[in-house]
Amino acid sequence: MQRWEYRVVSFRPGRYTESLNEYGRDGWELVGVTSEDAVPASEPSRGLPVPGTIGRITDAAAKLKTFEGDKPAETTSLLWVLRRPLEDED
Repeated sequence: MQRWEYRVVSFRPGRYTESLNEYGRDGWELVGVTSEDAVPASEPSRGLPVPGTIGRITDAAAKLKTFEGDKPAETTSLLWVLRRPLEDED
């Protein structure tokens, strides 16, 4: 049975194609795109239309708040859900 690794990311404005191509070269494929606003504060794990195997989407979204030096990285409010196949552990 195929197993997947998932990643939820947010890209800088104007770098969507470049960023997606970089992930594609590393074997990732786009599964879906949603807005951070689609995640209700009262039910954070039910707001994103993504496979249940992603796990705690709230934790992944929190990790999007990365910093470059002293300034926060500029990101959009879009969350891009990516996946790539896991290697067989046989």
